[in-house]
Amino acid sequence: MPILLEGILEGKRFQREIKKLGLRKHDIKETYVANGKTLIFLKDESLCKVYPELIPDQETVKEITTVHRYVEKFKYLIDLERIAEIEVQENEIRRLSGRERELLGRAILDLKGTKAGTKFHLHLVRFWREKPIETEISTGDVVLVSKGNPLKSDLLATVVKITEKTITVAFDNRPPNWVYKKGVRIDLYVNDVTFKRMEENLEEVRHAVGRQRELRNVILGLKNPPKATAVPFEAVDKRLNETQRLAVSMALGSRDFYLIHGPPGTGKTSTITELIVQLVKRGKKVLATADSNIAADNILLNLSKYSDLKLVRIGHPARVLEELERYSIFALYEEHEKSKKVKEGWEKVKELIEKRDKFTKPTPQFRRGMSDEEIVYFGRKGKSFRGVPKKVMKSMAQWILANYEIDVRIKALKEMEAHILREIIENADVVISTNSMARSELLLDFHFDVAVIDEGSQQVEPSTLIPIMKADQFYIAGDHKQLPPTVASEDAKELEKTLFEKLIEQHQHLSTMLEVQYRMNEKIMESPNREFYDGKLKAADQVKNHTLADFKLSKPAKFEAILDPSLPIGFIDTSEINAYEFQPEGSTSYENFEEAKVAVEIALELHKMGLDRHDIGIITPYAAQVKLIKQLLLEKEFKVEVNSVDGFQGREKEVIIVSFVRSNDFGEIGFLKDLRRLNVAITRPRRKLIAIGNRKTLSSHDTYKRFIEYIENNGKVIGLS
Repeated sequence: MPILLEGILEGKRFQREIKKLGLRKHDIKETYVANGKTLIFLKDESLCKVYPELIPDQETVKEITTVHRYVEKFKYLIDLERIAEIEVQENEIRRLSGRERELLGRAILDLKGTKAGTKFHLHLVRFWREKPIETEISTGDVVLVSKGNPLKSDLLATVVKITEKTITVAFDNRPPNWVYKKGVRIDLYVNDVTFKRMEENLEEVRHAVGRQRELRNVILGLKNPPKATAVPFEAVDKRLNETQRLAVSMALGSRDFYLIHGPPGTGKTSTITELIVQLVKRGKKVLATADSNIAADNILLNLSKYSDLKLVRIGHPARVLEELERYSIFALYEEHEKSKKVKEGWEKVKELIEKRDKFTKPTPQFRRGMSDEEIVYFGRKGKSFRGVPKKVMKSMAQWILANYEIDVRIKALKEMEAHILREIIENADVVISTNSMARSELLLDFHFDVAVIDEGSQQVEPSTLIPIMKADQFYIAGDHKQLPPTVASEDAKELEKTLFEKLIEQHQHLSTMLEVQYRMNEKIMESPNREFYDGKLKAADQVKNHTLADFKLSKPAKFEAILDPSLPIGFIDTSEINAYEFQPEGSTSYENFEEAKVAVEIALELHKMGLDRHDIGIITPYAAQVKLIKQLLLEKEFKVEVNSVDGFQGREKEVIIVSFVRSNDFGEIGFLKDLRRLNVAITRPRRKLIAIGNRKTLSSHDTYKRFIEYIENNGKVIGLS
């Protein structure tokens, strides 16, 4: 039996309050804090009876203990993950040479910088080298810039643009001169700000009030959400299919939340775009977010087709795609009619600073313990004091008076800037940002009618909670049958289970699965359809029979059976050759030389047949295999995109070559057992899927066995000898 005290009691205040009640520290068994109150469980329950007016009802006890445990659990997991991510990055930088890290796509070496001007408040530097740049580093990523040992540098920047031989980054402050010399290195790095914002938001979750408290309690299972009812609407996008329309209709008729389950290629983004447009038509102010900048820009790109929508993209200007810059809050600020006056004000401040700096600054050696008021007084009177000459005293007084004016003007200008930015956000129909940026200073005091969240199955729960805590209602789009968010800490693996997945398991009736896919040939689609989507997916007419034969390619000179352009699926079995997996020393990853060689040969042959190299992708579950395949391609002086399965999620190519890597006599397939990895791998191609693997090893798992048998019955399986 507990007692309930008003307020968040911590530290000395907690000690004072329990002392008032005649309690001591050792009387307390457990303490829970939530809803702005403190719940105390006492070791001796009879003590509670002394304070009958402080004994809460069971519903309150359940809510406070549930919320407290939830928040504390996620704060702990986030902290573990933050430490693990930093350690993984730093250990990899220590363990691997710069060249090895570059092959993995996480570093770029031998660069030289040149000034690329300024944009908004940022200093741009364009780094260049003669050798083409191949990297996983992308626009919006935080990078560590160094010369020599990266771990001895603390110079961070944000990637603005990448071309074949250049990478442009933005620094918040003027960078040091060494960035303009040869031998600069850029490494992908961890952004700590996101973790801090998640932790801060969890405290909001803990003490949520009003509508946010209701939504929180629904998420925690303390309250049941009502059913959704279909709301008729006139679609703006006439191309929407029946299940897309149903998803929008049901979402519009939900009270608390609704989930849009979008399997690969089913037009999830088109569906949430329609939903946002319909919400705006109903007078709702919408916050649209995703975990990554690329996904947030994808939402903006789709919404930008509707010229009557007022859109604003919140975020670091360097993280917004160039073609979408006009929607950036900073670009809209510069176009605002009042910003010209602010610019003039800053020019005046600049002039005043130059004027002020002609006078003597009252540093401690000149000040000699005098206050500003004393210096101004003696300066005006033309007197010396404490051995400071009259002339110096007068000059210091003028510096102080000029500095007062500068401070007053700067404060007024910052208030004007904040007012303009606030006005831009207030006038917008839709505010687009990453989940993390929804908690930035710009949006801190804003509240929205609705939050629409994309990438729901690829973001940890505390990230999804950020936009939810800023709205009265939320919608999440995702696919829990694909890969979960990447979690570096083994002790924080619980973070892999997303809020989208939890809610769809608990409230299936508040979700709609999109059923028509617009990417894959029907034969590529059917195996994952049976395994992961209960056979509900249908291929759209325009894609169901498309193959490489549509491209009028020449005949293959080798691997003829597999590379037949009219054949959508094929499997190359390596079980009869010496194609064993290998684990590099000091690595937890695996590689397979024979599979890598075959993957490269097939990619080269497809290119010789006339297929554009940009239409070919090689993917594999293991980072060591990614590195090996890239090395082999370098030797052949041939370039196609190579990436891990995780890195290819959300992407597509005309042809995908998958190297499964695992090949042993024990049927061990490691993390391939996470079948979501298989689902992502085999749903990336549009017209052709070629899988390479040891049939015997893979067939130790029933799902892989069925996958290979499906290809045998509907495509072609060949064995290498």
